[in-house]
Amino acid sequence: MPSRKSAATPLQRGSACLCCRKRKLKCDGTRPVCAQCIKMNRDEECEYDDKKQKSRTQKLKEKLSVLEQRLRELESESAATSPASSDPSSLPATQHSSPELAALPSLFAGGSGNFDNLFDNSSWSNSSASSSLRGGASGYGTPELDPSRMWDSDDSDPNTHPFLELSPFSSLPSTSEFPYMPRWNPQEPLPYEIKKILLDIFLAHRHQCWFDGQVERFSLSSTEPFGFEPHPALMNAIYLLACHFARSPYCSEIEPIFFTRALHEITVALDNADRLVDIVQASCLLSVYLYVNCRSLEGYTHSFSAARLAVGLGLHQIRPLPPLGTDPSQLYSDEITPIPIPPARDRAEMADRIAAFWQVFMVDRCWSVVSGLPVALPDGDCPQVRIKTPWPTPEENDVPLLGEPSTNTVSTLFEHQPMLNLGPDAIFMPALRAKAAALYERTYRLASSAKKSETYWADHQSAGLALQRFGLNLPAFVGYEAWRTQAPLIDVDLFAVHTMVHVSTLHLYKDTFSPEIFHGANSILSLLIRQLNDVDYEYLDPVLSACWSTAARTYVRMMAFAGQQIDTTTVYSMPIIEQELEIILNAMKTLSAFFPAAGEQARKINQEAAQARTNVIL
Repeated sequence: MPSRKSAATPLQRGSACLCCRKRKLKCDGTRPVCAQCIKMNRDEECEYDDKKQKSRTQKLKEKLSVLEQRLRELESESAATSPASSDPSSLPATQHSSPELAALPSLFAGGSGNFDNLFDNSSWSNSSASSSLRGGASGYGTPELDPSRMWDSDDSDPNTHPFLELSPFSSLPSTSEFPYMPRWNPQEPLPYEIKKILLDIFLAHRHQCWFDGQVERFSLSSTEPFGFEPHPALMNAIYLLACHFARSPYCSEIEPIFFTRALHEITVALDNADRLVDIVQASCLLSVYLYVNCRSLEGYTHSFSAARLAVGLGLHQIRPLPPLGTDPSQLYSDEITPIPIPPARDRAEMADRIAAFWQVFMVDRCWSVVSGLPVALPDGDCPQVRIKTPWPTPEENDVPLLGEPSTNTVSTLFEHQPMLNLGPDAIFMPALRAKAAALYERTYRLASSAKKSETYWADHQSAGLALQRFGLNLPAFVGYEAWRTQAPLIDVDLFAVHTMVHVSTLHLYKDTFSPEIFHGANSILSLLIRQLNDVDYEYLDPVLSACWSTAARTYVRMMAFAGQQIDTTTVYSMPIIEQELEIILNAMKTLSAFFPAAGEQARKINQEAAQARTNVIL
């Protein structure tokens, strides 16, 4: 029997069992059952907090389980007291015996406010009441059902609209603070409450879709004229991605509704030439959704359509933004595009178009690598197809990013230039992501080349120099940042950029066992993956699954040469290779909880590794 702690020894704060802490009783901290719980015959209730931070999904599931259990108890009680009436909607609101059910009518603001609204459709059975309690987000924690504050986070300013935050992590409410989503009849307009919940979720995850457009447009209280309102196709695509990131059973049910509506609205918009830049963004979002859900060919179709439409609109050749305070007429393009498009009315709309193009660019470049299919955007020196759109810059920044000339393009990234110096305001994450995507795709294309001609080696050298320049100017990734009080606990954007840089190195030296290969693989593991917390995975860029696959295949390739001396490099031993490979595969499996494509890629690598082990034995 475990020895008891000395009563004279003070117990460390937070070490008492949860049962004693709840009842504010003195606890000796003995495991597995403390003396206080043994004395009170509460052996089964004696539990300890293992200090491991629970994921927000886990916390929400625990809260949801408690509420559903309570609802089942109430339904059983009502059935026992009123056997003649099997329809819970027949209960008047005044008979609700719990605060949870008493608060439910308030979830239907804008309707009749009656509990009967839960059952106004004959297809919604008694089990629907349980579904109506499910959250609209993958949030965790214990959101209150107080109607007076059901739409506000605990520390938010009611005078500050959450959609006006430029950073998705600065002041947006955590998904744990989202209220439970009311059940929605698709035959009726989407209620304000659900719109707000889904918009909040999407804005907290928009960096994972490379969506850097103007968030002010999505304010539900916007008074902008109709022509500047987001197109329904874009809104439905946003709601679709929000449902995916929410990871709640009810949101999963309504995903097909938003998907079908987005497709329909895209067709309508193309027929009417209505807000086509929004259609480019909507197609990109659909593409990301399909790719991460293992529907690569469909994803490629939408990515290809978005890219070709962007070129038709001339988004690949937008002129740099003029300085603040200049004549708005300078925003107009002198080029005649195949598809006419109204001129931008202000700098904000022009910046939105620039952001739309770079979203297309990153989706096209990165996911083409994942699918192994050709890129859709042009990549050549022909004046009609050359990319001239400037790199993304903050709206208030009129200085060209990274000290480059205002005509900087994707091509200049690979030209021989002196080392570039970062100014104090020059680090802008959308631009860093776009450049990393360009390097990632270019080096992959070189690695896939079968012919090693003079042109190939010239391109190889150019890509290597560009990678070196970019890496030297890239801000350091420091891992866990103590100032972050909620997930993610790291800079997930910088994490993705650093990962793509190291994977680009693996691409360039794919056919060798040079020191660059070992440095790139070790950096992905030691400096990046090992820095992740469990709560970070939900916010990671989904293309990381493909990057980790490249690193994993590097270790699989090492198996055939384990322990051997190749040139001046000694290949890792088999136990080390197996250990490093396991770390990557475990990370991919964890990521697959949020992006199923990661699990599919991990499965393929497992098969390749098994075959490699067999070959080594033979």
